[in-house]
Amino acid sequence: MSDVLTEATAFLKSKEISDPRLNAERMLAHVLQISRIELYLQFDRPLNQSEREQYKDFLRRRAAHEPLQYILGETEFMSLPFRITPDVLIPRPETEVLVELVLEDAKTEPVQTILDIGTGSGCIAVSLAANLSDVQITAADVSRKALEVASQNARLNGVQDRVQFTEGDIQSGLDLESRFDVVVSNPPYIALNEWDKLDPEIREHEPRMALCDESDGLKFYKMMADQSESFLERGGKIYLEVGDTQSEEVLKILNEAGFSNAQSYPDLNQIHRVVRAVY
Repeated sequence: MSDVLTEATAFLKSKEISDPRLNAERMLAHVLQISRIELYLQFDRPLNQSEREQYKDFLRRRAAHEPLQYILGETEFMSLPFRITPDVLIPRPETEVLVELVLEDAKTEPVQTILDIGTGSGCIAVSLAANLSDVQITAADVSRKALEVASQNARLNGVQDRVQFTEGDIQSGLDLESRFDVVVSNPPYIALNEWDKLDPEIREHEPRMALCDESDGLKFYKMMADQSESFLERGGKIYLEVGDTQSEEVLKILNEAGFSNAQSYPDLNQIHRVVRAVY
């Protein structure tokens, strides 16, 4: 097995894959259905023909810059397991800032209802439900396939009874029966003129509709601000993930729409990644 890993690492490195050893180890562990630590405890274990063929297929796909999460069909977010398919955006550590901010606020201001607009994999909604035992969450997405993945993730993490999934598009207005204490969203915020500049690993594999707003990158923030009275309780809070340089513009959009106490919060790279405001 050690020779297999060495060869795989060299192959991925030649294809300019970042962290080639880590990628090689994670894919091999997945093929063998063991942990990465166990790889080193079974270094002398030979691979059978089926395992070799599957591993070769994984390496070929990764060498073509298909994201590792899609190859494995899984990822971790907020220390929880999530199923991932090409129908949904890959959850990223930056989005955990939004979840952690909601959880921190909920310690002093209890929340009963949350709306997640554009839920995708369900990573935000499911993580909040897993950490807030008394909350009911509605998660909306325009993609039926994304909602199927999100529903599976709710069941995977045992919160299916507290997360309701609904097919809806904020561009045509969300058909909701009530208003919510909290609204969260990681909307498409890549501007049309920035699309071609994205890393091919993102541009060629992740769902465009979850990334690009086909406009100036601010379209969905403007729509959520304009429609807030239809889904947000007075005194309720909205939490939005934003692009690298968008925080000031989104704060302005919310202030002009009548929100108060609008603030932005940095991620681990000190990029202001989340905006929070009170309606």
